[in-house]
Amino acid sequence: MLRISCGLFVFELFASSQQASANDWEQRTFDEFVYASGSRNADNLDLESHSVSNTSGFVPQSEQFENGGTMAEADKTAYWIVEPGSFAYNPARINVGSIGYLATRENVIVSSLYEVFRSDETCDDRFLWHWLKSALFAKQIEALQEGGVRLYFFFDKLLKSEITMPSIREQSIIGSLFDRLDSLIALHQRERAGV
Repeated sequence: MLRISCGLFVFELFASSQQASANDWEQRTFDEFVYASGSRNADNLDLESHSVSNTSGFVPQSEQFENGGTMAEADKTAYWIVEPGSFAYNPARINVGSIGYLATRENVIVSSLYEVFRSDETCDDRFLWHWLKSALFAKQIEALQEGGVRLYFFFDKLLKSEITMPSIREQSIIGSLFDRLDSLIALHQRERAGV
């Protein structure tokens, strides 16, 4: 809860500071800077299967499920190949934070049920990552999701989402600040736990 509260406060602080310097920040929709990036595993490549959890992001299915899950030996030609530097999320569980950023050097695969995307050169991935984990984004998910018993936030809804963004240089600074805050919070939590 500390992370979300802190993140919301800092993003609101940065967003309110943009009112004082409106030329430095601009309102954008995601369709201006993100694009679908997953490619089908048509050749059934032997890549490690991952899931995306709400607490850990990308997680190998062998660690997420007993015996690698029920799909461990299944045909995975319909799975998405995810390249490093890509985001992926479960459209039925993004409302609880099931989104990940692939920071490894190797491609992985995820279920075809996931949405996979990348950002262009006008967006800093670390800045975007922290914004995607903020309460500001959660409000947009709530407003745009669709469905009945189970609500979904498909890629077309992500493209309609809005974000206020500074220059790429400032995005990088803000993303680094959040990374440092995350590290400090994790360190403090480990110290409290006696690890």
